[in-house]
Parts: sequence; C-alpha cells; structure tokens
Amino acid sequence: MISKSKIKTEQARILYQQSPILLVTLVVLAMVILYSFREHDSVDSLVYWSLLVVVISVVRGLLIKAFNARLEALGDPAPWLNAFAFSAFVSGAVWGGLLIRIIEPSFNHEVILVSFVLSGMAAGCLVPLSSYVPAFLSFTLATLIPLFTYLFNQGDEHTLVMSLMVVFYMLALVGFSFLVNRNILDSIYLRFENDELLENVKIEKERAEKANIDKSRFLAATSHDLRQPLYALDLYLGALEGVLDKKEQLELLGKVNSSSQALSQLLNAIMDVSKLDSGGVEINAKVFSLKNLLIMICNEFEQQAEKKGIIIEQKLADVVINTDPVLLSRIVRNLLSNAIKHNAHCKVSLVMALDKDIVTVFIQDNGKGIAATELDNIFSEFYQLDNPERDRTKGLGLGLAIVRRLSLLLSIPVKVESEVNKGSKFSLLIPVINDKAIEVESEQAIEINDLSDLFIIVIDDESAVRDAVRTLLRSWGCEILVDGSQASLLKELQQNSYPAPDLIISDYRLRDNKTGVQAIEAVREHFKLPLPALVITGDASASITEEVIDASSTLMLKPVGSVALRDKIQELVRVKSPKYHGL
Repeated sequence: MISKSKIKTEQARILYQQSPILLVTLVVLAMVILYSFREHDSVDSLVYWSLLVVVISVVRGLLIKAFNARLEALGDPAPWLNAFAFSAFVSGAVWGGLLIRIIEPSFNHEVILVSFVLSGMAAGCLVPLSSYVPAFLSFTLATLIPLFTYLFNQGDEHTLVMSLMVVFYMLALVGFSFLVNRNILDSIYLRFENDELLENVKIEKERAEKANIDKSRFLAATSHDLRQPLYALDLYLGALEGVLDKKEQLELLGKVNSSSQALSQLLNAIMDVSKLDSGGVEINAKVFSLKNLLIMICNEFEQQAEKKGIIIEQKLADVVINTDPVLLSRIVRNLLSNAIKHNAHCKVSLVMALDKDIVTVFIQDNGKGIAATELDNIFSEFYQLDNPERDRTKGLGLGLAIVRRLSLLLSIPVKVESEVNKGSKFSLLIPVINDKAIEVESEQAIEINDLSDLFIIVIDDESAVRDAVRTLLRSWGCEILVDGSQASLLKELQQNSYPAPDLIISDYRLRDNKTGVQAIEAVREHFKLPLPALVITGDASASITEEVIDASSTLMLKPVGSVALRDKIQELVRVKSPKYHGL
C-alpha cells in the first residue's frame, strides 16, 4: 500500500522542480510591464513594484533551494506544500491587486495589456502548479480576482463583459487544474506501483537464485554421504559376481546391478547440474586437435551404436581449438549418446564445417526427429520425449540440461534443428586458432588383464567401504592392506616389513582432518618410491581435483563401479614410470 505521505512528497518534488522557470518568467514579465508603462504617471511606483516582484522571486528561489537540500530526508511534506502555496498567494496578490492599484488602467490598450499579462500568467501556471491544487488556486485567484473586481466596478458595458469573461476563465482554469492534478496523481500512483512491482520481482528473483544456489551447495556438500553407500554397494556387487555360478543368481545380480547403475547415473547427473549451477566448474583451456577428440569419442560409442543398427559417420577436418577438452567432450558425448539412445537403424553423423575462424560441429541423425513445439523444452531438467512411463533405460532427462550449462560456460553456442521423421541436427560453433602444430604424446603401455598377485594399499575411514573393497580386490586375487587412517597405516608399515605396493587407493577425506593426498604422500615417503595412486571421492570441487592432479595421482568420483575400478587399476599399474613431484 502506497502511503499518503509518499504521494505528498512526490507532489512537492514535482511542484518545486517545475517552479524555477516560472519564477524567471515572472521577473521577465515584470520588466516588460515596467518598460511598457515607462511614460505612466505612476512609473516610480512601478519601479518599486518591480523590485518587490524580484525580491519575492528570490525568496521563493531560496525556498526551492532549501527544499532540494532536504529532499532526501524530507519527513512531513505538508509544511513545504503550504509554504509554497503561501508564497504563490503573495506573488499573485502583488501581481493582481497591487499592479492594478498602481496603474489603474484607463485606456483600452492598457486594460487589454494588463488583462493579457495576468490571464497569460494564470494559464502558464496551470501545469507547473497543478501538482498541488492549493498552490495553483492561491496564485490564480489572487491574480485574477482583483482584475475581475476592477473591470466589474468600471460600470462600462465593455468592461462588464470582460469581467464576466474573467470569471468564466477562472472557472475553466480551476476545472483544468483538477484534471491535471488527477492525471499527475495517477501517474505518481502508477510509477510507485511499478517501482514496488519491480522491487518485488527483484526480491523474488534474488530469493529464487539464492534458493537455487543453496540447493546446489547442499547437494554438493552432501554428495560424499550419498555416494559412500552406493560406492560400497557397487563394490559388493562386483565381488558377489565372482562367487555366484547359477544362472538364476547371475540374472538376479544383473538386475540389481542395473538398478544400482541407474541410481548412480541419476546421482552423478544431479551432482553435475548442481555443480554447474553453483559455479563450481572451472575451465581448463588447452590447445588441441578437435579431430582427434571427436575420433576418440566416436570410437567409444561404436559398440553401443552397432547394437541398435546405427552407423556412425565421420566427416572431420584437421582444426586446432583452444578450450577445455574435458567439458567439450562432455557436450559431444551427451549429444551423441542422445542420438543413439533415441534412434535405431539409422545413420548418425559427426560433420565439421570450417568458415574463416569458426568451425561448426554438427551431430545429426536421420532418425525420428523432434517436434518443433518441443525444441524449447528439451534443454530443461528431467524433460524427456516419448517416455511417459519414466523408463530409466531411456535416460534421465538431464543430458541436454548439462549440455546447455556447459555451452554457456564455454561460450560455445548450441543450436538445434529438427523435423519429425526426418531427424535432428545439433550444431556447436567453436572458434579455431591458426597454430596447428600439436605434439601428440604417446606412451607404450604393457597390457595387464590379470590383477592377481598385485599388492594394493587401501585407505578409507568408512568400515563398509573398507570391507567392500577388501572383498572385491581379494576376489580378483589381489593382496591388500586396508586401514582407516594415515596414522594407523604408517604405524602398521613401520612395525612390519611390507613390500612396496603396486598401487595406493585412498578416500579423499580421512580421519584426524587428513586427506587422501596427504596419506598417499606419506606412503610414498615411507617407501621412497613414486607409487601410482588413486583418490576416490564424492566431492567434485575444482580445488580437490587440482590438488589430486598436482600430487600426480588419479581422481575418480563416487560411486565407482567394479568394472570401472578394475579398468582404472589396470591402467595405473601398467604405467612404467609415472611422474611424481615431491621426492
């Protein structure tokens, strides 16, 4: 609700703001009157009258200056409105009553001139003074009533008619003044209502943004606790697979694995979205070959595409770009995965088109396509086409939401065109660089498929995870040493003669405010060797990722499936001489 005091304050602001030009006009008109009646018998009185007009105008100017100085902390505007109305009355009386008494016009041209000046001033004050009607009435009536009285008392037929015209003129001005005042008040109310509406929208927007950030931070903060049981579950299922041999048991285990993987995918996708919303993703730009990246991604999807009768076609150019290859590959993987997931027995193409300094990457298919009415919705969270039953094998509806966020983060526009039964085409616009000199690093690797006889040290503060990892690694034939903290592990290593491990696996957050990175450094220091290490955590913050990489370790995000863990172990233990900074 808009207060009356606020409305009055705005009326006063408009009144005082528009008055300076009126005061200047009154002084100029006083000089015109003095010049026009310079031959008049009462010219001396007119000089004093002119000086009085100037003095009153100066006093009113000082009043305006004082008002402007106190506008920010005005308080009650009523005294200022009344002061202005009183000054207007004094000015009107000087113009109307005093001027006519001094001149006492006796000739027609004198009467016409005085009437013209006074009526013109009254009309000129209509807009500046009508924001506060009493101010307009004070000036206008004080100016025109003496003129009416003088003309009416002359007794002449012509002056009588003129006096009646002055009356009608005053009534018309008063009526117009109320109309102008109403319009001004309506505009004031409308502006304040708009201001309040905009302020409410701003507050609600800030509240919604804060709630969204708080939600994302909450999800990020609790991700470790959510991932821990899923991580342990996946490890137990991996270990269980090695001890079951009946067909029925394996089928049931496969179903449990599918449910666990679906839950893990959902959690990972939600974590990705929350991390992007909370600004927790940093860009690590590098110069690399876009063609090589796309070839690698296509190779990843060949088997999945073949099962659905989809042919992946590549038309790639050799261009060099400078962006984050990990985030860009995530965009391309999501788009390619969508094309394969939602189609069958068709062709999916990755095509690059180079135009000056921009390369456009098209991920297109000739499948069933998307209706034009749905194109604005497909980038929304959890929005899925043709999946009313919420079948998780068809995805979670977060892939394109992540694509949109990553594209904004990398400043790589994503466009989509589609037509039902003709296919869809997504395009990425990426700036290219002229330097095409890229050194491709390659390492000769020794394939290790059998993990038996590997000695692995595992550090985790969760007893369920320790037990699950122990069970899984032993089912693969590994020798393991499991502990829950850095201190007890080092004590165990110092008391007994253990050989150097082939790999160290550690959770990031450990007891006694220690981290997995610190524990790995301590084990490496104990053996005086640059041992390969794997840090597994549910916290995907950029600071932790950078810390793990700087420590020459590998990072995996929970929950980690048994197959992924086995692949990662094989990858790490077959590297002959990993780089290590710190020994």
